[in-house]
Amino acid sequence: MTTTMRNVLISILMSSAMNTFGQSQRPVTIIDFVKIKASKTAEALFYYEQNWKAYREVALKKGSIRSYQLLTTKADSLADFDLMLLTEYTDSTQFGLSEERFQRIIQDMNPDGSKLLNALKPAEFRTNLFYRKAETLCGSQAGKTH
Repeated sequence: MTTTMRNVLISILMSSAMNTFGQSQRPVTIIDFVKIKASKTAEALFYYEQNWKAYREVALKKGSIRSYQLLTTKADSLADFDLMLLTEYTDSTQFGLSEERFQRIIQDMNPDGSKLLNALKPAEFRTNLFYRKAETLCGSQAGKTH
């Protein structure tokens, strides 16, 4: 068997094994789409800055996530949302551990609950419309390609 043939066979077997276990080695990004309720922008931004971002900063330092972004956009007739929250994981294994890891971070940081502005609960200032899980096919991050 030639070296090239052996490498192709190894690649096929590894790909098959990866698919068998349902794990992908591609980066995984979770994107949440959020609608801010009328006149509640300050409350929503405070909440995401003091909670969502703070949790991700800790997760980033611990290596639990690869990156995160909080994006603002203008709602329109095609897409009625105001924020997109992106959390990127190195792979599906890391993503699979995310709920447990974030629960520990949240409990350590805010055992009495989320930090809120004006005592408004999240349901009073925002609606999580939907989320999407996406795998990276190609791209760059901080000068690195994947």
